[in-house]
Formats: sequence, C-alpha cells, structure tokens
Amino acid sequence: MTWQELWRQLDEKKVAPCYLLWGEEEHLLRLTVAKIEEALALGDLRDLNYERLDAQEVDGGRLESAVCAFPWLAPRRLVVLTGLKLAGTDKGAGTREEENKVAGEEPEGTTSRLERELLDLLGRLPATTCLVLVASGPVDIRRRLVKAVAKAGVVQEFPRLKGQELERWLKERGRKLGLKWERGAAELLAARGEGGLEQLEQELKKLAAYTEPSGVVRREDVELLVPEAKSARVFDLIDAVLAGESERALHLLSRLLEQGETPLGLVALLARQVRLIMAAKEAREKGNRPGTLAAVLKVHPYVAQKLEGQSSRFTWEDLYRLIQALARADQKLKSSTLSPNLILEEIILGLSPKGK
Repeated sequence: MTWQELWRQLDEKKVAPCYLLWGEEEHLLRLTVAKIEEALALGDLRDLNYERLDAQEVDGGRLESAVCAFPWLAPRRLVVLTGLKLAGTDKGAGTREEENKVAGEEPEGTTSRLERELLDLLGRLPATTCLVLVASGPVDIRRRLVKAVAKAGVVQEFPRLKGQELERWLKERGRKLGLKWERGAAELLAARGEGGLEQLEQELKKLAAYTEPSGVVRREDVELLVPEAKSARVFDLIDAVLAGESERALHLLSRLLEQGETPLGLVALLARQVRLIMAAKEAREKGNRPGTLAAVLKVHPYVAQKLEGQSSRFTWEDLYRLIQALARADQKLKSSTLSPNLILEEIILGLSPKGK
C-alpha cells in the first residue's frame, strides 16, 4: 500500500485496529496521524478519547491502561505511541545473530521490554482502541513487532518525496490553499524545498497570502519569496570560481558562511556538486540526451538542468583542479591553526583559471 492509498482509506473513514508509521517524510507522517484522528471523528470528546505517549518514558502499566481503557461516549479511542526504536541490531554480535539474519528472523535477545509488552497488547487489542505506533529512525521489517502490526493492521513507510511526486503534492496542497500554478512555478518551488515538506508547507502559506485574491503563483513569485536552496547557492559559487569571478565568488562564500554553513561542511558540499558535474559531463559525452539526466543521476529536473549547463561550460581540467583543491582545503582545515574562513578564501582566490 502507498501512503496515498492509506489516505484514501482514511478519507472513507476506514480505520484499521493498529498502525506502524515511519520514514523520512515526518511531515506526511504527522498529517497521517491527524487524518486517523479525523477519521475516528472524536470531535468535542477528543480530550477524553485521545492519549499520546512517549516510548522513551512510558512504562508497561501506563501503556496497558491507555490501550485497554474504554472510550468515553464514542465508538473508539485513539492511542498514539511515539519515539519507538525499531532499527536493525548492532553488527558483530555473534554467529548466531548472523544465522538468524540470513534466516530472516529477528536475532534472539534483541526484543526490548516495550516491544514485548506491545506484542502482548496486540494479541488482545480491544476493538474499541486504535493504536498508532510511530517509529523514529529506520525500521527493521524483520522484527516480530513489525510483522505483528502488519498482520493486524497497517505498516506504512513515508520516504522523502522527490521529483514528480513532490511536484504533484505541492500542486495538490496548493490547490487546497486556493493557489493556481503558472507553468514552471511548482517545479521551481520543489527545487527550492531542501528543508522537506514542513518547510514547503510554510512557503505555500506565504505564497497564498502574497497572491491574494487571485491565488495565481508565477515563477517570479517563487523567486521573490522562497530562498534559493543551498545546493543552488553552491552551484553559483562553483560557477563564479571556474569563471574566474573572484569578487563574486568571495561574496557568495561569505553569504553561505553567514547563513550557518561550516567551512568543512561547505567543502563537502562543493566536492559533492563537482562530482555531480563530472557525472553529468560523462553522461553527456556518452550520448545521453538533454532532459534524461535527472533520471540518470537521480536528481531533481531543475538541478539536472543546472548540471547540464555547467558540464558543457567547464573542461575536465577545470573540474579536476577544483576537486584537488577541495581535497587540500579539507586536509588543511583539519590540521591548520589558520582561520578556516581565511583558508577557504585562499583556495577560492587560487582557483581562478589562467587567462580569465
């Protein structure tokens, strides 16, 4: 089942006995919990029939009391348990553990006390309780608790939305806020949404307020109101460096540092972008047609468009020189007593192509 199918079920008021929700897209996950609550129609009796618990603090008695309590003047009650840790076991715990992994079983001795209590409660879950388990971090689907929830209810992952799926979400969410999209506006907003759906939700509300009463969103509106993604600013810095525009490069470097980027983090970002440009250049030289790069490199189409442009403007010599300089900067930042900002500025100034 996809999360969209799960939402359609909830819109039809079809609520399972229990759920296990997890994944990177935490905003979607939170919205799903809200949808479950809405589907249960708790209304004015919410405070009496909704209990939220933290897995790191709750004890067995409190959990059982919450799950087994009768609803008050409502058909069902909702219990949400957050902060569950259901990742895989530590590596190197012994041969027996590895044998169990191969067999697809949960290694012995790794089930936590809370998991055992939840397994017991799932076996006798009252029909009047909807239990929602929210895991933080990755989930090992071999665990007995995961299998038990899948058997009794729904296990749903929420991976980070990307590409066309993200654009569809933005357009649909925007329509609910009264927005109408001119060509390219939603795509540009998706490309600038590095902070995930929660950040994009705030940007949509900002655009809704700005474009009243028409609600029409143009590319220019997105450019004006939504900050450029960090990766886009790094692209501009690389452009300036390899074009020999030292003053502009230093200005962009200063902006990135002022916005909280650390020197070591910036070097890593620059190195990643250079490697992407190299990959784009190689793909282009192998005959990949323009427009196919996003699928080849698994990046957003807007990012792919920038990569295509840079890969055609810069030589292999330019790119090799930059990646070597970044490696030296990384080593120097980790070993030198000089100011990190000064080290970066020296690297930027030393990279201007000869003759430019």
